[in-house]
Amino acid sequence: MARAQNDYMDNFENIIGAGNEVDMMKDYKPLVAYKMENYLNPKQLKTHVLKSEKITKLINHYAQKQNCPPSKIEQQVKVILDEIGLDRNMAIIRWCGIAITCIGKRISSGIYVNNNSVNELKKSLGSSPVLYLPTHRSYMDFILMSYICFYYDIEIPGIAGGMDFYSMFAMGTMLRKTGAFFMRRSFSDDELYWDVFREYVYALVAVYHIGVEFFIEGTRSRNFKSLVPKIGLLSMALLPYFTGEVSDITIVPVSVSYEKILEEQLFVYELLGVPKPKESTKGFFKALKIIDERFGKMYLDFGKPISVRDFFGHKDAQRTERATLAAHLQQLNKNEVELIKKLANEIIYQQQRRIVINTFNLLSLYYSSQLYNQSPVNIDELARGITLLKGLFQELGAHVSTNLNAIKPEIIKTVEIHSNIVHFHQANLRFTKVAAGQLAQEIDMAKLKGYALLPQTMAIALPSLSLQLYINPCLFWLARPAYLIMAALQMQQEQEQLQNLQKISSHSDLLANLSYKTAELDQIFKYEFIIESNREDEEFHRNLHLLKTYDILKITAENGLVTVNMNDCCRVLLSALAPFLCVYYQLVVTINKEFPTGQHTFTNKDVLTSVQERIEQLLLENSQRCVHPYCLALDNLNIAIHALIQESYLLKNRENGDLRRSSHKSLSDLEQQLAVYCDLMPFKQYYMSGEQIVMDSKL
Repeated sequence: MARAQNDYMDNFENIIGAGNEVDMMKDYKPLVAYKMENYLNPKQLKTHVLKSEKITKLINHYAQKQNCPPSKIEQQVKVILDEIGLDRNMAIIRWCGIAITCIGKRISSGIYVNNNSVNELKKSLGSSPVLYLPTHRSYMDFILMSYICFYYDIEIPGIAGGMDFYSMFAMGTMLRKTGAFFMRRSFSDDELYWDVFREYVYALVAVYHIGVEFFIEGTRSRNFKSLVPKIGLLSMALLPYFTGEVSDITIVPVSVSYEKILEEQLFVYELLGVPKPKESTKGFFKALKIIDERFGKMYLDFGKPISVRDFFGHKDAQRTERATLAAHLQQLNKNEVELIKKLANEIIYQQQRRIVINTFNLLSLYYSSQLYNQSPVNIDELARGITLLKGLFQELGAHVSTNLNAIKPEIIKTVEIHSNIVHFHQANLRFTKVAAGQLAQEIDMAKLKGYALLPQTMAIALPSLSLQLYINPCLFWLARPAYLIMAALQMQQEQEQLQNLQKISSHSDLLANLSYKTAELDQIFKYEFIIESNREDEEFHRNLHLLKTYDILKITAENGLVTVNMNDCCRVLLSALAPFLCVYYQLVVTINKEFPTGQHTFTNKDVLTSVQERIEQLLLENSQRCVHPYCLALDNLNIAIHALIQESYLLKNRENGDLRRSSHKSLSDLEQQLAVYCDLMPFKQYYMSGEQIVMDSKL
């Protein structure tokens, strides 16, 4: 397995390396995503939509509904199409490519693309419309995709962008001319806009040749984890398949990985409640100061193309023939929506499988686990830990970029890149201290979205949250093995409490019990770690083998005993899960304390404010309770609240969004369950000790 993973990383080439640079003035004759008899240009595409039978029906429908002439509605449709529609200007595309090459060479150590996956992608082009669905961690994602398509002579797709970009002076026009089409963040009650946008996307997929790119997560992930997929735009893009207008659609999952994210500091501030700055041209040019920083390597990998027809298992005769219906009459049925949800989860799953794990990801994991033990970490110990973890990830099937033949120089280099988070002090790795006074000057604490955190609280949280961002991409691989360890710890505790250990259960019963307890944790965190894949049984046995291989889990068939060995590898897995367990535990404790009955309603902000206030107090008091600075992160608290709503612990009023406790599922029982998991952990909390955040240990 390890040898195969090393071979896989050999397929990546640095496309801005010396001698590899693209000639932006080359004769650009790209492979089209979808071969057609007649090719439309952007202007002709808008005309096609405007003159289509469906839009004609749409115009008549709204004219009748609003009791006005059809010409008035037609004019509104033209305005909407001009707002939405993409354009193409090769001069601007070439100019942007030159700028990306120059900036990329200055700020990065290379843009690495999997050459083999590009070749596989090229083989799949031409026979059906193509949807490119990249991960979304940075604004760089869609820039990189277009640049790489030009580099490899693939038609640059139409890219879905938010209206915040559209409104940027000059920038909106430039983005449109490089292939962006724009959509409002919310359609509100504007039914006409919704229907016209849907028809434009329909045409972009069904009768245009360049392919469509959008982000299935909907927005950038501020915590570097995959978000629950949003199926709205995906459903629109798949409609030509469900209506029978196209025989198939090809989905291409794209994985983009960064050694350091350009928006890292911005994201951490936003997690703590600092309002997101409005996109503007002035802000864009101000952000160009990043050219004085270093961001390491960037990786892009195309996943194996997914045939929608094969994934859904459809036959032509089974598909609904409704292609001539107007947009306001187009609706997917319940079965089709469920199929799309399964496809969306598979896309997220395939995206995460090809994320490249880099040296700083491994360093962050190992360093964090050692903080839990209050153990100082020098470069020799880091090298040993990273070597151990690379083997673990490769055993799981992950792609790891770390070069063990030059491990210490890599550690030194990546620490320099992330010197705002960690640095070496007296030979040991330490957090880089953040001055509370400086934060008080930089941030208007009165404008924080949640609780008005103190500057000293933010100074505690910032380095810890920044480090956690680089741990989070690893949770796709580590969450379920960590669940299995927790399940085994539960069983070990239960066995220790039994008086008679004679023949507790058969080996198969033990495995069934382990699987059941693992699934309980999987259910709690299903909205946190998007790893749903319908492969749970296969992954359970793979993880069981992994834990046995790394001497973490031992099952003695003769007496039915389950034993967990708390070695370094085990601690890393549990430390990766611990911050999320703390978030859910503290959230539920706070709701049970502040909103104890179901008689009264409360808002999402009430919960966020209460949790942050509670966590600040615990952190500043160096409390002995299960607490972590990550409990202050608004995005994660919102995900956890969403999970409680989806699992019916909380009920949400659809009209005003107010929350109340459910009478059907007990939050008190959930608190007890989470408390059991917290007690099973070999550590309890982060607290400040001088300049260093360390972890209070029970062992």
